[in-house]
Formats: sequence, structure tokens, C-alpha cells
Amino acid sequence: MSTADATGGLTEEEEDILWERSVIAWKQQKEERKKSNQELIDRGEKPIDYDNDWKDLPIFMQELPEEPSSNQYLAAFQSLSNDCTPEERAETFKNLGNDYFKEGKSRFNDALYYYNKALSVKCNDMKKNSIYLSNRAAINMELGNYGLVIKDCTVSIEFNPLNMKAYSRMARAQLQLSKYQDSIKTCDLGLSHEPTNKDLLTIKDNVNKKVQDIKKREQDKIDKENQLKQQQHLLATKLYEKNKYKLGYQIFDMSQYTYQSDRKITIDQNNDVHFPVVFLYPEFGKSDFIMDFQEDHTFGDHLQMMFPPDNPEFAPWDAKKEYTMDRIEVYFETNWTKPILTDIKIKEIEKKWIRVKHTTDIAKVISHPTYIIPEIPIFYIVSRGNLFYKKFLENKL
Repeated sequence: MSTADATGGLTEEEEDILWERSVIAWKQQKEERKKSNQELIDRGEKPIDYDNDWKDLPIFMQELPEEPSSNQYLAAFQSLSNDCTPEERAETFKNLGNDYFKEGKSRFNDALYYYNKALSVKCNDMKKNSIYLSNRAAINMELGNYGLVIKDCTVSIEFNPLNMKAYSRMARAQLQLSKYQDSIKTCDLGLSHEPTNKDLLTIKDNVNKKVQDIKKREQDKIDKENQLKQQQHLLATKLYEKNKYKLGYQIFDMSQYTYQSDRKITIDQNNDVHFPVVFLYPEFGKSDFIMDFQEDHTFGDHLQMMFPPDNPEFAPWDAKKEYTMDRIEVYFETNWTKPILTDIKIKEIEKKWIRVKHTTDIAKVISHPTYIIPEIPIFYIVSRGNLFYKKFLENKL
């Protein structure tokens, strides 16, 4: 949310609202007065001149920035006298802005200053005012101020529906903001006046290609997701038929625990299942990833290679040296996800921790009536006896 500056100016949101409301009101008023004038003409009376109403638009009432950083064109200012017409003064400012624009990005602020000066003159030539607005839009396009580009070009087109540069700049800004349908509509509106305009035809072609590319990526994503679901369903069926293993949906993003590995549960040619397994150490927010935990492997087979006494080194996060084979306990939580196979009947029980003995093989645990594999098996490892252990078992963490 933007805030007003220290001078008490309007917030960005308030300026947007003022701009939008004033343009809408101006369009409505223009149509009403056009209708009113037609009624006067029909009665043989002289119509009323409303040509200066546009001068009340906020786009012509904004404050100008500070003086340009260079006084290179000071002589040009001195040549502007009160005897010059508004159109002449505005054109001089526009030309100065064009010169600064050609000098590159470092002088864009100076160019903006002079385009604003040209607009502040409020000359009565609407085609010229349309050019000043579309020129200012060109700078904002380079600066990435796409919302401002659209605003200026909207009014620029109102002032002169044949200003093709205003259409192309607005269409490009809309494309940058991913407003693809708006960009196509802008191109079509411009092309209705000039059907062979190469710039608008190119932009429209680029937008259509972008839209088609997005649709293709979305469809590829859907196809990939459907293929994955089919593969998951096939694997779930095979696992359940083999040993009542219940494959379920993942409960959280596992990539941080599997080190970005895409390893999945597999069944080899001998019909043996290979499980990638995650050990979580909730006391420290750490984990280990076992890439191939075979069905006949016990938990002790893996843990004794990781912790003392068989492994003489303590885990780097175990400063108190509490994680040893004689203190480590393994747990899983019952029914922590839903099975992929919807026809599997699950015994509804309150979620709780179930301890796994070191001598138990993973096949026995995975086939437990309340164990549902959350995409790949997960087990929690804690050290018996400390304060964390007690809170863990009481589910107070």
C-alpha cells in the first residue's frame, strides 16, 4: 500500500481512482453534450463549444518535476515569448523532449520534463496533445512503468483515434503485464483504422504465440499430472496386492529431505520392494535419506551404521551425545495420510505414535494396518529420556 508524500500529496491508489473517474466522467459528459448539441442543431440553433473540457483531466493537472539537469536548451526557453501561440510553445517543449529522448536512458527524466511541459500548455490541437502523451508513454515503456503507459495511451487514443503509436505502445505494455486479451483488443482496435500496420500485426502475432505457448505449457502440466496419477495408482495396486502395503499421498514437500532426489518406491524383477526412506530428527530439525531400504532390512541394520557404538562418531548436531543405539527410538504416526486406492478400508483410530523396534524389518512396519506410506516412508527418531522425548510422545510439540 503506497502512502502520500510529506507534502500531503495523493497516494498512488488515490491518483489512479481520480484518473479513472475523470476519464470516465469526461467521456460520459462528451457523449451527453454531443447529444445536446445535436438537439440544438436539429432546432436550428447554434451548438455550444465544449472543446476545452479535456483540460480538466488530471493528466493535465499533475505537478511538473524539477528543472532538467542541464541548461543546454536555455536559449530555446528564452526564445519563447508570450507572443508565441500555445501550439508553438507546446511543439518547442516536445522537440526538446525528443532531443533528450534520443540521448538515451540517462536523459529520460529530462525528456519526461519537457513532455510534461508540452502537455501543461494545454494547446487546443488535440492531435498534438495525443502525440505528447504517446511520446511520454514511450519513455515510461523504456522505464518499465507499464501502468503509466496504458494510462497515457488510453487518453492519447481518445484525443486522436488515428495515433497508431499509441495503440502499439499500449498493446506492448499490456503484453508486458500479461494482459493478453487486452493487448489483442488494442491491436484489433488500431488495425480497424489501419489494417496493414506492421507494428500492430507483429505485436498481435507475438501475443497469440505467447497465449498458445502458455496453453501448451498448461496442457503439458495437466498431461504430466495425469500420467503421474496413473503411475501412482498402478504402483499402489501392486504394493497392496503384494503385502497389503498402502501407498498414500505425500503430507509435505519431501524435496528438502531427499536432497532433490526423484527416487521412488520400486519393485524389482524378483518382486522385491525397494523403499527410499526418510529419517527425521525433530529435536534438531535434521534428517537422513536412505536411498534403498529393502524389505528384509531391519531398522537396526541402518541405524547401527549411523550411530555409536558401531559408528564411533556422533552426529554433528548431537552436542550432548544423546543419540546412541541404546537410547534411540523409532516411531511412526498412524493414519497420517489418505491411501491412493479409495477402496481400501482403513481402521479409524485416533492418531498416535507407534514405536518400531530396531530388530523389526520394514516390511512388517509398512504392512501395519494403520501405516499409510506418505509417498515414501517416513520415520521419526528421538533419544529416550530427555525433556524433548517426553513432549514428543505427549504430542505437545
